[in-house]
Amino acid sequence: MTPRFKPVHGLRPCLAILCIALVTACSAPATQATAPVVPDDLVYAYAPPAKPSVFKLPSGQTLAARVWASPQPRQIVLGVHGFNDYSKAFEPLAQHLVAELQATVYAYDQRGFGANPEPGIWPGSEALLADLRHIAAQLRDRHPGLPLTVVGESMGGAVVLVAASEAPGLAADQLILKAPAVWGAHSMPWYQRLSLFTMNLLAPDMTLTGRGLPSLGIRPTDDIEVSRDLSRDPLFIKATRVGSLAGVTELMGRAQTQNALPPQRSLVLYGLRDRIIPPHPVCDWLTHLNTAVPHTGLTDVVIYPEGWHLLTRQLRNREPMQDMSRWLRNNAIPHRQTTAQAQQMVCKGL
Repeated sequence: MTPRFKPVHGLRPCLAILCIALVTACSAPATQATAPVVPDDLVYAYAPPAKPSVFKLPSGQTLAARVWASPQPRQIVLGVHGFNDYSKAFEPLAQHLVAELQATVYAYDQRGFGANPEPGIWPGSEALLADLRHIAAQLRDRHPGLPLTVVGESMGGAVVLVAASEAPGLAADQLILKAPAVWGAHSMPWYQRLSLFTMNLLAPDMTLTGRGLPSLGIRPTDDIEVSRDLSRDPLFIKATRVGSLAGVTELMGRAQTQNALPPQRSLVLYGLRDRIIPPHPVCDWLTHLNTAVPHTGLTDVVIYPEGWHLLTRQLRNREPMQDMSRWLRNNAIPHRQTTAQAQQMVCKGL
């Protein structure tokens, strides 16, 4: 049975921790922007619904999953969701990839999230990495001969980056990192690190919410309907344990300081309006890539000046989704950048 913890609201010393650790800015409806934004999304003649599924682990446990299937798939895509989110996060992207590329798209609820047992209890980074590697290997066996692309969003991007960069690696042909969570403790001010360490030591089971963050401009999307849907979704975690914040911070730091780029062809997408993973740690990460890490020439980056954290769940999601389609077809993306060019763009003005 999942323990119940009493949420704590309005705790001023915790506000910095909420901002740094991807709490639930998604859990509160976004306020309407002063200048209305015209949606620029994609409409499909055929948008397949997701079918429930599961992935079986070596221990005999199962992880909840869903699949958007093509009758005759040409590509296989695996989605790895962000912190407090779950597999439903990939609905818009999955429908796009099915329609455009005849892809079959899988997404699973990571251990400790979504419809799995003990939601909200941090399972540990090693468990998340092992689960991803095992599921990717299952899909390799299930779809022999088809290219496998793993897409990680936010925390899922950190899981994908670490799993692919560290031994024994990740059984995938290509990687897409959408707003990857590369916000390690060394990119945080000392008082944030101290607050998180102290609270995790004294009250790891205390829960925090993201109420109040939208009023500070900290929200993941400009699409108010997406924010409302998340706030009403019973599977989206809205009160976060301090222990989970400490755990995801450790994972993000591990991703941020990798000493080798993944060997796979990779695409990184990031929006400059992102305040869940703000520009400063992304600047630190890109700087590290360009100074300490040998280049493989396999990493493309696209920076969106008006992009939000949830790039495929914002009002103008057409461009990011089409860019992913082009990249998966091996077509050129007009505004593709190198990591050095992306560093200059993200770090400018900090």
